[in-house]
Amino acid sequence: MPRALLFRLLVLLSFLSLPALSWATHNRAGEIIVEQVGDCGTSLRVKATIITYTEAFSQADRDSLDIVWGDGDSVTLFRTSEIFLENGIKRNEYTGFHDYTGFGTYRISTTDPNRVANIINIDDGNSVNIRFHIYTNYTLTNPQFSGCNSSPVLEQSPLDQACVGEVWTHNPGAFDPDGDSLSYEFTVPQAGPGVPVPNYVFPNDVGPGANTLSIDPVTGDIRWETPALPGDYNLAFLVISWRNGVAIDTMIRDMQIFVGDCENDPPVIETAVEEICVVAGEFIEFGVVATAPLTDVNQLVRLVAAGGPFVVPTSPATFEPNDNSFQNDPVTKVFRWQTNCDHISDQPYIVVFRAVDNAFGDSSGLATLRSVRIKVVGPPPRDLRTAATSEEVTLTWELPYVCEDAANDLFLGFTVWRRINSNNFAIDTCETGLAGRGYTQVSPAGEYLRAVDAGRYVFRDQNVERGRTYCYRVLAVFGRRTSIGGFVYREIESLPSQEACVQLGRDLPLLLQVDVAQTNPTNGVIDVCWTKPKAADLDTLLNPGPYVYRLLRDYLATLA
Repeated sequence: MPRALLFRLLVLLSFLSLPALSWATHNRAGEIIVEQVGDCGTSLRVKATIITYTEAFSQADRDSLDIVWGDGDSVTLFRTSEIFLENGIKRNEYTGFHDYTGFGTYRISTTDPNRVANIINIDDGNSVNIRFHIYTNYTLTNPQFSGCNSSPVLEQSPLDQACVGEVWTHNPGAFDPDGDSLSYEFTVPQAGPGVPVPNYVFPNDVGPGANTLSIDPVTGDIRWETPALPGDYNLAFLVISWRNGVAIDTMIRDMQIFVGDCENDPPVIETAVEEICVVAGEFIEFGVVATAPLTDVNQLVRLVAAGGPFVVPTSPATFEPNDNSFQNDPVTKVFRWQTNCDHISDQPYIVVFRAVDNAFGDSSGLATLRSVRIKVVGPPPRDLRTAATSEEVTLTWELPYVCEDAANDLFLGFTVWRRINSNNFAIDTCETGLAGRGYTQVSPAGEYLRAVDAGRYVFRDQNVERGRTYCYRVLAVFGRRTSIGGFVYREIESLPSQEACVQLGRDLPLLLQVDVAQTNPTNGVIDVCWTKPKAADLDTLLNPGPYVYRLLRDYLATLA
């Protein structure tokens, strides 16, 4: 072969090798889910699942990814799941296990060389050679004091469509299997550990005109009003898990929004409720209707739902009819959930309803999301009764308590609360406990009552004063215990019982009021009021007469 021809061939082969760098368009979105496995009382093992959304037929397709465990170890994980989606996109899972040597917080991460090309808000669209980095800061908690821990699971896809000039909404549909509270906040997509992607701008800062982008820190609802320029955008946000006021996990989700220059209005979702509180055991049922706007004739609509109620271990919710195909509008479905005592939580369950039209073909279009918050509370103890002597008050209430057999020892017991005189407020299903109602706990702190006498729960209050009127309420307490030692690391109070009041024998006067009626250095006036003892309550044998009132005053002198 002539030397010149050989040289040209080598140059051509070198050029053909460039796709490994310049054509390696690949990553669009992803996150890392972490789960503690085995007996968390003794196990230090976790399961991590890297989830990525990539170009389905990219030359950079990865059958494996490296994971960094945050303790100095790293390993290659092979792909365990591969699902082909519409529009040439693929969902990948890479799953592996790791044993830590101790409790602590670890940054579990993965880095892949390339994002997809032409992401508008990353480095002015020069995104193809920018690395894709996702992480979860995960706390392997000490089960003796804090219980077990797994990171949240995100039920909604991180890929979504939008149109220029139309409002875009999204919700990740996060569910925490441990019942930890969640918060949400925006962040910058990452190119490496602690390294933000270069020249990142938030999507609402691209293009002309003022538009806004917001995330609800409590519900996770994201709203962009409204995209100005077509193209592909990436948006990252943090999902933070809180336990007893401490942030224990932080997961980054890196998602992608496809904005088209399209003449299309998003679907409309109508539901009768946005927030609902129910007592465990009640049945929830309401309809959800999705329609295409009147401006978009001949469009089909698909209506789906996701969220915690669908993945609880017992009695999961349904959304019927169970048909997720595109249909003629209006599309009407019914959400049903038979709640039970296992569902009691101090955090609301979030259900995300998602309506999608078929504006962009048979498989995709614009979406509208509607979040509904459902709080399942513990039932109040029933039939509280009081009986009093001069030295104690005996309280009894109904046995059995309806939720005393909740799974996983969720029910802990009861606490008893007392105040002087009545506060007969109306019980609100959304407000558990007795905070701000003037009651003080009289049962031992840190203890949960379960004593039984004569077929009823019982408590005896011996710290009483004669003549007082005491009003009582009882709370059922739920919570999670550590697997070692049985320590309670989260308390969940029920709705309070109805109030039961009792007046102890009034055989002595009780001061009711002392007011300064008139101030004067020499002849000021003070009004003093007290109750008269009841003659029927006097023990004339133990305390024979005659009876007189003596009003005594203590003069407190203050020296300057």
